[in-house]
Amino acid sequence: MTEVQVQDPVVSLNGKSARGMTDTTPMAADPPSRPLTHTAWTHTWSGRSVIRVVELAVLVALGFLTLDFVFHAIGALNVGFAGLTFTVGSFLASPFVGILKTTSATQGNLFVWTDVLAMGVYAAAAALIAGAVARVTRSSARRTA
Repeated sequence: MTEVQVQDPVVSLNGKSARGMTDTTPMAADPPSRPLTHTAWTHTWSGRSVIRVVELAVLVALGFLTLDFVFHAIGALNVGFAGLTFTVGSFLASPFVGILKTTSATQGNLFVWTDVLAMGVYAAAAALIAGAVARVTRSSARRTA
């Protein structure tokens, strides 16, 4: 349902003349409004988002390290996706270079055991970080409860 609104005469800004003004713009009825209720924020930080980010990061790192190990083992050429994998994998494994010896199975095929060591260290570090975050958020939830 629409209504037509008619306004009373309006005095101009300079105060000398009055002019009549009629507005015939249809106006829609206001929609029914519900009373707004205010609820207190009772959600506590669970730390789950931090744990998921850590899990995602370690999954990506483990994926690149696994592909680096496999591509070296099958003797893949350092081009395209394999080249990207070699670059990222060697960067991720660089802190552990020299701890384990790289062995050669056949001509051109390498077993880069540093990649395997890096996978283990990164997985253990992710598990420790996730456990620490879970423990901290559990203790903070107990304090607020």
